[in-house]
Amino acid sequence: MYLLSARIEIKGERLWQLPMVTAVEVVRDTEKLTTECRVTLPKRLRWDGSETVPVRRGDAISVWLGYDERLELAFTGYVREVGFKTPIVLTCEDEMFRLKQKATVKKAYKAVDIQTLLADQGLADVKVFGEQNLGQFRVTDDTVAALLGRLQQSGIRSFYRMDGGKPTLYCGVLFERDAKPSQVFARGLNIIGDQSLEQKRAEDIRLSIKAVSIMPNNRKIKVEVGDKDGEKRTLHTYNKQEKELRAWAEQEMRRLKADGLTGSLTTFGYRLVDLLDNIGIKMDGKRMGVYQVAKNTIKYSSSGYRQEITLGQRVAQ
Repeated sequence: MYLLSARIEIKGERLWQLPMVTAVEVVRDTEKLTTECRVTLPKRLRWDGSETVPVRRGDAISVWLGYDERLELAFTGYVREVGFKTPIVLTCEDEMFRLKQKATVKKAYKAVDIQTLLADQGLADVKVFGEQNLGQFRVTDDTVAALLGRLQQSGIRSFYRMDGGKPTLYCGVLFERDAKPSQVFARGLNIIGDQSLEQKRAEDIRLSIKAVSIMPNNRKIKVEVGDKDGEKRTLHTYNKQEKELRAWAEQEMRRLKADGLTGSLTTFGYRLVDLLDNIGIKMDGKRMGVYQVAKNTIKYSSSGYRQEITLGQRVAQ
């Protein structure tokens, strides 16, 4: 029988290392700017003999989880809130916590791409996928996170994932990477719940995307692609002529409308998957494709250690 293991490291005025925890929940999501983590501390935890919790907002925190002392880094970031009820719950955010406090450099561009835009905001360790030309653009947002949130309204998603042990900001619409799966999940082996998985064909997905481009003189150009009777989605962008705007909308359509499985599966905590990892799926011995991970909710408690993995784009057979 495998024994659950955990280690929490908190660094503020001093370094604290906790060899146990009551519960942890980490939510990684490509549709959200921020990865959040909730850490429930043991009720009778004492801090060098004191019952007062010395943890403060902004303290750095790292969480390792695993079995039999074989631990993996599940989260690294900063404490956002310290609960006041017992048991104490620490609500934490990843590197986006700092970008929510980082003031923007106000700037206007006649034409700019995302790589240049983010570099001008002092961001390093950034990976931009696809040619993302914003055209004429003004930075008016108060914080860098608010700027990324505005881009997200135009279909440009931003989130952090770990690359080589350090957080890297990913930005783009389609995140095309090597399609080789890092892991394969199979029913009866390491899939312990697949009730929400459904198989869909692209031609059965009904979707309509309206793209709106706001021009420098505030005139709006609009195009619609997809199925007129489909689920409606709207994207906003800036200074794109009709041809470029249509290509922008069709790129999002390709991401959302594809053959394969949709939904989520539950597996064990061993070998955590990160956002954009490619995973293979097998059902009853049949290969069902390779998919990017769109979301992963990691749950750890005395009742078990699980991952709830939501499938994203199908990237290979």
